[in-house]
Amino acid sequence: MNPNTFNEPMNKCFIYGKSGYSSKWENQVSAPDMEIADYRQEGNIRHFYLVAEPIKHNILSNLTIEALGYNKTTPGPLIIMKQGEWIYLTVENRMEHPTSLHVHGLSKPNSQDGAPDIEPTTPRIEPGKSYTYKFLCWQAGTFFYHSPEAFQVAQGLIGAFIVLPRDEYISPYLIPHHDYVLLIQQWEIPQPELGKVFPGTYKPNKFDRNPNFFTINGKSFPDTSPIYFRLGEKIRIRFITKTSQSHSMHLHGHDFRVVSINGFPRPGFWDDTIDVASGRRVDVELIANNPGIWPLNGTKTFHQSNNGESPGGMITKIVYVK
Repeated sequence: MNPNTFNEPMNKCFIYGKSGYSSKWENQVSAPDMEIADYRQEGNIRHFYLVAEPIKHNILSNLTIEALGYNKTTPGPLIIMKQGEWIYLTVENRMEHPTSLHVHGLSKPNSQDGAPDIEPTTPRIEPGKSYTYKFLCWQAGTFFYHSPEAFQVAQGLIGAFIVLPRDEYISPYLIPHHDYVLLIQQWEIPQPELGKVFPGTYKPNKFDRNPNFFTINGKSFPDTSPIYFRLGEKIRIRFITKTSQSHSMHLHGHDFRVVSINGFPRPGFWDDTIDVASGRRVDVELIANNPGIWPLNGTKTFHQSNNGESPGGMITKIVYVK
């Protein structure tokens, strides 16, 4: 598509001073197949409650995994904050082993960083116990939360975390019509052989060296829910992953501008395929200007399958509606 059709300003940094813009933007945020976390508001504080526990989760209608999750799901619920707010994030451990929680990419005091194996000031959350992390969300951007215990992450303890800009840094032109959050995971699930899906309930290998299933927001194609566009809308898509492999993502029928990487604004270079490496977050924006039903998919061939059965894995649909 012609990049010149993208004619709305995207990197304004003027101070506008209007109230309510961040709340309007928050209403545009969605994550297909993923829950949005409930919270309690107390002045400038949002208080969230996460329970880390063993769960059973369907990545396909006929395939269930015995995983770890937050609030009965993997990925955990999407946490939305506004820049300048404090978060009180309580984590309860209902697992058999200790855990903690780290918000990746957002700087915070050492005692709230959540890596107790290295940071002596950070508490470990023992089974049956809970802890409340408290820190300022000073930076707008795309982040994620996860257990610092690597093999707990591979079994599902991860979730998306975004911080929307302050009102004074937002103009109406910056607010997308839709702001989609897509979190990519991979799983090494026991199967008798490659080439087809064997239905049932399985426990993924925590070492995750040879993944054979790939999910977007906890689902593999064809069970991924579509993303909906309307002609002329401005769309933001946030890609997140912490998998041990990188994932290149491609949107058919559209070019996009990369506007943020790891929470830091970028000049907005044009592209149609991006590489999302482990720990990275890439935000892209586009104008919905080419009606139809289009794939959004990982480009690595095996990643487009379920244990080698294609199509599957890291694919979802873009569907234009009137």
